[in-house]
Amino acid sequence: MKLSSFLLLNWLLFAWNTNDLAPKEILITGKVNVATIKEVSYTIPQRGIFHWGLKATSPIDAQGNFQIKIPCEQTAIVAIGGVDQTKKTFIVNPGDHFTISLGAEKDEDFFEAKGPNEEGQKLFQALPNPGFVQVAARKYFKDTVISEIKTKIAAEKAKDLEPFAALLKAKKITPAFFELVKADRNCYYATMQAQIVWVKLLRTDPDKIKTFSPAYQSWFAETLKEYPINNKSLTRSFWWHEYADTYLDVSIFLAKDFDPKQLEEHYKNETVHTFKMKETPKLFNGEFLEYFQFSYLYSACLQKDYEKELIALFDQFKKQYPQSPFTPYLQPLVDPIVEYHQAQAAGFTDKYHFVENYASLNSLEEALKPFKGKKLYIDVWATWCGPCKAEFAHKEELKKLLAEKGYDILYVSIDEPERDEAWKGMIKFYKLEGNHLRTNKDFTTDLRKIFDQGGALSIPWYLIVNEEGKIVTTKAKRPSNLKGLEGQL
Repeated sequence: MKLSSFLLLNWLLFAWNTNDLAPKEILITGKVNVATIKEVSYTIPQRGIFHWGLKATSPIDAQGNFQIKIPCEQTAIVAIGGVDQTKKTFIVNPGDHFTISLGAEKDEDFFEAKGPNEEGQKLFQALPNPGFVQVAARKYFKDTVISEIKTKIAAEKAKDLEPFAALLKAKKITPAFFELVKADRNCYYATMQAQIVWVKLLRTDPDKIKTFSPAYQSWFAETLKEYPINNKSLTRSFWWHEYADTYLDVSIFLAKDFDPKQLEEHYKNETVHTFKMKETPKLFNGEFLEYFQFSYLYSACLQKDYEKELIALFDQFKKQYPQSPFTPYLQPLVDPIVEYHQAQAAGFTDKYHFVENYASLNSLEEALKPFKGKKLYIDVWATWCGPCKAEFAHKEELKKLLAEKGYDILYVSIDEPERDEAWKGMIKFYKLEGNHLRTNKDFTTDLRKIFDQGGALSIPWYLIVNEEGKIVTTKAKRPSNLKGLEGQL
């Protein structure tokens, strides 16, 4: 259907709901044009704060229609899109109503919206959005003259804001809309400045951190003075967490009593999150402390390293903030960590097989010798690889397919030796029945040669090996693409 038909249908279907809209809500109604999108994902502002983790989903009816009501007490940012789509962002005010069409058009994501401040919304969605500001800041990492960097960044920000100022003058956007755009840009470029200092600091010899450039230290202090971390308007931006996280890291490194070796010990003993969280009350106050601790814990849990200390830190957060609106968003991330550590008490059954003397194997060819006469599907992964672990969700379907086709599975971990316990723990937690080995340095080098990308190695990575121990393909499909993999097998 054409876009005009989508929008007209949306208005006819949902116009009556607008009258029922509470003063402190926004309404989003819409239509999805492809059957593959089963749910719409969106964020919910809490106290006007934006965070990607403050999210929910809405079902789509048989005709592809959906309706979302979001609590909204003040001007805020909301993101929305199909669950597997890139989310689009809006600046919303209480009482706003948006009509959206989304899906796919010519094999590309399709998104169209109608509602308040429409021209400004399109401009806002087109602003630089690098995922992490550090990515956008890279162009300044080699620059050495701070005044020149500041001039360039100021010019970038002015260029971003200029078209919004023109729309405000023409009364095509509201003052509240413009003020939030300005706050978002302030936070974005404050984060960029902080990241430049942080990267310079990281590249400093640990023994010389005490004498780190006074000029960069002054610039960092100026940035914080101009854009205070405990500033309500900045927390409404996407970028506040990265800004605050950078502030925490730089503050730890520049503290008079900072000891790099002590920090290394915290990482080694898996107490680094506890150490950092103890520093936060020195830097944040009131609701900013609560928000940052939520955001920090959310990011740490999202890494799925299952550190036990995160359980205690979450319990501490709940005790300190018994009425926190952020707790329900943390609980689903902490529960698997609890389950992970419960699983560690169980031993390995005969369904788990560790290749004999795996630590002394120096190549894939050596590792395949015990499997001669068997067809193998090889999964190269690591405990720190999020996409690798996401693929384990399909292990049962994979297990069934491999059995039907007469294949065994070999899980090859490229974790470092010090990750041995974590490696075995994740095998238990994800119930990865089959054959396992962990590579040494020479074995990993051999895998890089086989991967054949100039020394790079991208995981998850899958290979198929025949009964003679010869690689049939180094580009096997992932378990999540079971239909494609079946064809290859």
